[in-house]
Amino acid sequence: MLVDYHMHLENGPKTLEYVEQFLKVAEKRGISEIGFSEHCYRFKEARHLLDNPWARERNVDSVSEYLELLTRAKQKGWPVKIGIEVDYIPEVEDEIRTFLEKYQFDYVFGSVHWIGDFGFDLKENIPVWKRSDPGEVWREYFAILLKAARSGLFDSLPHPDLVKIYSFYPEEDLSDFITEVIGEIAKTGVCLEASTAGWRKPVGEMYPSREILQVIRGFDIPITLASDAHYPEDVGRDFDRMIPILKEAGFTEFIRFDRRQKTAERF
Repeated sequence: MLVDYHMHLENGPKTLEYVEQFLKVAEKRGISEIGFSEHCYRFKEARHLLDNPWARERNVDSVSEYLELLTRAKQKGWPVKIGIEVDYIPEVEDEIRTFLEKYQFDYVFGSVHWIGDFGFDLKENIPVWKRSDPGEVWREYFAILLKAARSGLFDSLPHPDLVKIYSFYPEEDLSDFITEVIGEIAKTGVCLEASTAGWRKPVGEMYPSREILQVIRGFDIPITLASDAHYPEDVGRDFDRMIPILKEAGFTEFIRFDRRQKTAERF
């Protein structure tokens, strides 16, 4: 079996019919179980966790309604898991913990999209990249990723080298630094995500890179599988490309979740 645990309902109606569209594509692509991980910043109950103008414009949904919808999907016997993707902001770690304690999820993702006020994966911020030192941005990104792992808040960290999205690479070789960070992440027990989404982004390669995948495998870090589908047609997209790469890197298992308990499944 295969699972796809990273997808979003934000671009469609919050209905069972829309959820079913994701399931139908999953079935066609050999995905046995899917999980939704809506962006936390979309929920009015979590507005204080990412309070900037960009997030406030998108703060329109209700986490209670989200949970109710997906619980109804589960009650119909559909193979659906309920997750959430939280932007990890170190300064509000305690507030994130308090928020998460209020709700029951099958898994919680902790992602890094912001370095201070710099939303580095936003297209409108490419000019900021052009006047920044990529080496500094990369170092800060991985430092925050490590803090997210050490926080104990999260079950998996999505798209672990998202910082490469627009191909602004450091001039210096950061491979030793990244290896050291991944080694420290390994000590926390958190999973890292293998995602096909990068093939649909300007960088044109999966997250993480083959080189980082080898490092992750070397530290025996468990992985979760993802398409990061924001539309039904992207569920399981390019899994047929990703799975052979994972096997070539030495991975034989991926992780499933239920009420934040993980189980390893073989490919």
